Amino acid sequence: MLRKLYRATLLPSFALVLLGTMWTAVLYQVRQERLAARQEAVLQAHEQARTLADNTGYLLRQADHASQLFRVKFEEAQGQLGLAEFARSGGLLASLIPPRLELPVALYRNDGSLAESLHGRFDDQVADQAFFRALAERDGDTARFDTPAVGAHAAQWRIRVARRLVDEQGRFAGAIVLLVDPAWFIEDYDRVQTAPGGLVLLQSRVTGLATGRVDDRLFHAATLRFGPGAQPEEVRDLTPVDGVARLYARRALPRYGLVAVVGHTLDSALARAERRRELYLGSVGLASLLVLGFTALLTQQSRRLRRSTEAAEDAQRQLRAAVDASLDALFLLKAHHAGGEIVDFVLADVNERGAAMLGHPRAELLGQPMGELVPAWREEGFIDKYRTVLISGLPLEEEFATRTGEPRWLRHQIVAIDGGVAVTLRDITAVRQSIAALRESEARLRTIADNMPAMIAYVDRDEVYRFHNRSYQQEFARRGVQAIGRPARAVLGERRYAELLPHIRRAQAGEKVRFEEDEGERSFEVMYIPQADDGGHVIGFHVVRNDVTAQKTEQRRLLKLAQVDPLTGLANRAGFNHKLQEAMVQSRDQHTLMAVMYLDVDRFKPVNDTHGHAVGDALLKAFAGRLAHALRAGDTVARLGGDEFTIVMEGLRQPDDALAAAAKIVRAMRAPFDLDGTTVRISTSVGLAFYRDADLTPAMLLQRADELLYQAKQAGRDTFRADPAFAALPATSDVA
Repeated sequence: MLRKLYRATLLPSFALVLLGTMWTAVLYQVRQERLAARQEAVLQAHEQARTLADNTGYLLRQADHASQLFRVKFEEAQGQLGLAEFARSGGLLASLIPPRLELPVALYRNDGSLAESLHGRFDDQVADQAFFRALAERDGDTARFDTPAVGAHAAQWRIRVARRLVDEQGRFAGAIVLLVDPAWFIEDYDRVQTAPGGLVLLQSRVTGLATGRVDDRLFHAATLRFGPGAQPEEVRDLTPVDGVARLYARRALPRYGLVAVVGHTLDSALARAERRRELYLGSVGLASLLVLGFTALLTQQSRRLRRSTEAAEDAQRQLRAAVDASLDALFLLKAHHAGGEIVDFVLADVNERGAAMLGHPRAELLGQPMGELVPAWREEGFIDKYRTVLISGLPLEEEFATRTGEPRWLRHQIVAIDGGVAVTLRDITAVRQSIAALRESEARLRTIADNMPAMIAYVDRDEVYRFHNRSYQQEFARRGVQAIGRPARAVLGERRYAELLPHIRRAQAGEKVRFEEDEGERSFEVMYIPQADDGGHVIGFHVVRNDVTAQKTEQRRLLKLAQVDPLTGLANRAGFNHKLQEAMVQSRDQHTLMAVMYLDVDRFKPVNDTHGHAVGDALLKAFAGRLAHALRAGDTVARLGGDEFTIVMEGLRQPDDALAAAAKIVRAMRAPFDLDGTTVRISTSVGLAFYRDADLTPAMLLQRADELLYQAKQAGRDTFRADPAFAALPATSDVA
């Protein structure tokens, strides 16, 4: 009974295992693609936020330079320089800020009263405002950035650039003020393009005021807040803009107190993953229906066979009670002689099954010659076989298909008795058909398993392989081994068997086991699924191996792409940040000296404006190549974006090594660049910061290098400035 129940449940169990394997693989793939799509959207948003931040920072630096230029010219003119002269067409302001922007600019006297203004409305008196008081009370030539609200709309704001002015005696003479509309950056569709519903936003870190756009709709907000997201580059909206789910990334501009934020709608980010999800689920759903259909068909056929067998067993018990427990049609035949020869056999007795086979009541059949009663028996050669057995005394047992009448399979036994033969005859047509159907069903099941991409095998309680599909057969053939009927230890080899033995023991204990295997360049996800009998005892386990090499390769490819600048082939901002953090940890642990350089291309914008972006890109690539050639092999060079580059130098013996490298870079960039026939002359400015074991974050160290770069710019460009706490050479003798 247990064997019957096991046979009845084996097929559905195997189908469930097959379905579970398919669904597990598909759901895992759907989840991986959804995660990859989300990560890709966040990385894209982060790159666009960086582009927005770079564009904003560039224009604000230009505004800063414009205010500094006005101060210089104001002092040269002994306070007689007016805004009309400064902002005239082709004048000083136009050399730094595109005239089409009509940048609002104002000049205030030392008492805070408005002297004159252009392109905008300004307060008539600012003496009591914090920015003006700070400029009046503190010496220095550093511009002050803040983000005041303006206009009647409470959320409308501007980025204010204010710089102190002095007279010929160095006394406070007033202030030059420029107002930058954040909408200029937000409405720049050429630089930051998003899918429909995407959000581009610039926000003040101090006041929280924000200006953004969704598609072509511009808006201002005063209460937007963002918090950390699931990924390092991601942020989440704590005060949703419009109820649309998005994936956000931000880029801070700490120098200007601003944050650039870009968000892609969750629907657009996951659209491709959702389409693949529907395709995968539809495919596996259809395959599941086919498997269930075949399983139902095979189960029904198995039930029919079982019912047929049970009926035969019942008939056997009934016939055994009537005629010696025989399940066959029993005929007792006496030889009929004529002329000394056996010419026929007369029916001496027959059981009920035999009478039913002949189609007449038992009483009507007794005493009848078989050759006349059933002429087909003579045509089939039965009479000749009876004669041969009677004469030879040797019994005969055979199975054969009839040649006359309705095709049937018969099982025939002939035994010689006194004066005749005892014949048992059984119609085994149904059994033959059932066996053929079962073999066909098994063939269908194997076809399904052989066409599955996963490797499927079954190992019994003695750790012997009893089944595997075609995919596994190809794997075994590649290794040159034969698996069926052999122990797992012999098939796998001692070393691999020892590695897999803990997983095998867990499966034999009834636990479903999942793990990964790496075989050189190939990776597999493996499941061991226990098979239990009716009593709950594990009698073996199924092995399901899926090749996940493609998924692993794609993950590594995406990680590499996320850390490489596509234009120059150098590390990008993400790769630089990762390297800088590692270098600082190693420097701190080993107490070694390292340096970070922050540099950009002097006068890069005129090259772009004069020769076009293609030449500008060629210049950046040539600049990157010359930069790498000027450094040690182990130094890390990265492009942060635009014309900004960074360098990480590790394992310095003394600060002079980095100072010499910075001077070498400055000298190297003075040589003209031949860009496919276009000759370009530029220079570079470098900020050099050192680190050993100070309590600094990577962002703080990079900011220090940026400040030193700014000092080099102020010193006239084409030079470098180093951290005086470490520098062994005077800053002014660096590029002599």
